[in-house]
Amino acid sequence: MSPKAPKSFALTIPSRLDEMVTVHALVGEAIKEYRLSDELAHWIELTISESMINAIQHGNKSDPTKEASLQISSDGNMIEIIVEDEGRGFTLDKIADPTDGANLLKPSGRGILIIRSFMDEVVLSQREGGGSRLRMVKKLRGDDRQ
Repeated sequence: MSPKAPKSFALTIPSRLDEMVTVHALVGEAIKEYRLSDELAHWIELTISESMINAIQHGNKSDPTKEASLQISSDGNMIEIIVEDEGRGFTLDKIADPTDGANLLKPSGRGILIIRSFMDEVVLSQREGGGSRLRMVKKLRGDDRQ
């Protein structure tokens, strides 16, 4: 009998920050299902929070008629996270460097830095029909699970 494939999780929400409660609940389910270590769980949750908040606030401009979506899946060797929005899109190389002295005291701008420093792969593309698609991959090591 072969082990069953890990479950995938998906969610689409209106672009309102109060919907992040639903996002956190789904992330908690995925962390439990994948049996992630406390440290990895913390970073996965932070990465997803940052990317979903970016999708809501920057991508969709907090317009509740626009949706942000999240997909989390794992094959046991890696976790793939996809966040999509319906915004105008952006390019990763045009984001201001949050470590630059002129940007140190700005209240935002660190999400992409956090995501890039933690994830093994980060690919931003245009979504079919408009909007952005952020695909992130974290490769799992032996000590990443409980």
